[in-house]
Amino acid sequence: MLAKSSGLVLLTLLGFSTAKDCTLNDFNATVGGRLQNLTPFSLPCFSSYNGNPVARDNAACAAIQENYSDPWMRTNSPNGYMNNQDEMWASDPNDQCLLDSSNPMDPLAFVNTTCRQGNLPSHYLEVQSEKDVIEAFKFSNCSGKKLVIKNSGHDYLTRSSGRDTLSLWTRNLRSMHYSADFAPSGSKNTAPRYKAITVGAGVNFDEAYELAQKHNVTILGGYSSTVGVSGGWVQNGGHSILSPVYGLGVDRVLEFKVVTPDGVYRTANEFQNPDLFWALRGGGGGTFGVVLESTHRVEPAIRFVAANIKFPGNSTNMLPFMDIVVNNTLKWGQEGWGGHITGNTLVNVSPFLSIKQAKNSLASVIAYAKANGGSATIEEFTSWYPFYEKYVKTSSVAVGVTRFPGSRLIPRSIFKTAKGRKNIMDYFATIQSLGQTPYIPVVGPVLYNYTEGSTSASPAWREAIWELGSGASWTWNATLPTRKQKIQSIQNMTAVIEGITPGSGAYSNEANPFTTNWVEAWWGDNYEKLVSIKNKYDPKGLLSCWKCVGWKDSQVADSSFAALV
Repeated sequence: MLAKSSGLVLLTLLGFSTAKDCTLNDFNATVGGRLQNLTPFSLPCFSSYNGNPVARDNAACAAIQENYSDPWMRTNSPNGYMNNQDEMWASDPNDQCLLDSSNPMDPLAFVNTTCRQGNLPSHYLEVQSEKDVIEAFKFSNCSGKKLVIKNSGHDYLTRSSGRDTLSLWTRNLRSMHYSADFAPSGSKNTAPRYKAITVGAGVNFDEAYELAQKHNVTILGGYSSTVGVSGGWVQNGGHSILSPVYGLGVDRVLEFKVVTPDGVYRTANEFQNPDLFWALRGGGGGTFGVVLESTHRVEPAIRFVAANIKFPGNSTNMLPFMDIVVNNTLKWGQEGWGGHITGNTLVNVSPFLSIKQAKNSLASVIAYAKANGGSATIEEFTSWYPFYEKYVKTSSVAVGVTRFPGSRLIPRSIFKTAKGRKNIMDYFATIQSLGQTPYIPVVGPVLYNYTEGSTSASPAWREAIWELGSGASWTWNATLPTRKQKIQSIQNMTAVIEGITPGSGAYSNEANPFTTNWVEAWWGDNYEKLVSIKNKYDPKGLLSCWKCVGWKDSQVADSSFAALV
């Protein structure tokens, strides 16, 4: 709290007459009494909360148990997160409020156990307009209470949660609009116009895909129905299985409406606040402001072929399959293929090939799958939505679990030499020895005509053909030694993949949260400029999150990850 006379002047300028106005009660009054306490998602199943007895709500608990792994219940709840690390204090196994994700009915998790707040914010405000956010920044500035931004709760790095913070919940900002001739604000009459979709910050891709289908257009987006369109996905880069041809999310966003921490509601695009626009196109969510709306360039309905190839995986047939994949990767990249590959599956799409051409392109992997008791389906779609309904909606990842990603961007150069290909195969052999299988999003913007320096996402994206995933997880009741061991394993694997991809980087949304050289890996040469823009719009550091732009290593001690690193 500011106490000196200069501080009182600043408070007055920000809309508070004196420092005594900097309480939660006073802030609550400014937002019409809508400030709410935030309690853990699973609290209704417990009889003790933060050491105090509470009444167990059997009906509410039953609903939570039944829908514990349902992303929709979580995305529509201010306290709902997809991954447990957002809720728990990861360094203390007793500081959490979780059910057993493998069996939410298991009484061991909640009987005679205390539900604790963990890493959850203490309060939340459902954002209804820019005025709410402006008032929240005023309150944060004079009280010192940190802010976090939450929409859908898809977050691996705890950036949308945080102990004793105030959460700005944007999920119910659900406006959507299609324009056949969108012009960014401030552009001249001679400037290009675009087919575009504008969405509020709470809109997720399921809703955006449905709107695009109604207007016979294609919006490039994520592979999970409940991922938000305007938040961390696009602000960190935003990949799609259509990215090999059509670019990343940051390449297609045309405009943001955003409240910056200095309390100003701004339009950011190529013509207005272009430095902020550049920073928001890759600099990371929860960092430069609270985005309330974004506009994205769309394509006409896209006709494409899709391949769904799979076979029963075992300890002997994964590496030969990966060898076929590795030796075809460059060719497939030039043919426009994008998608996801695991140790025994390939689901890819290409807008360039006919069904006959696709079968020829994938002949070796089709033959291998069938020889191993599998199947291959090659089919044509005339638009994105039918593919989305058939393949994306039915393959959502598990939620209500603890899962740390550990991906790395793999450049095309790796596949051009025998040594590079061998290094990748050795990596696959290593993860197989650890009981893991590869996960490969084929999402590098290989064929996209990128203007160098136009976005702030890691420059490594522009050389990437894959995002190669590894990771670590633990059960709801894992001990601290087990948690440390899991983190050490992901550190070891990250070191291996970094060693064979020198000079590359990572997609911070899905990177190892404990990456040592995170500045270089996640932003490269863009970082110093991003820090300068951060300081311009957020000089007080009101928005701060784990290894975001401007984060300092000294802040580790304040994180739930403190004892893990």
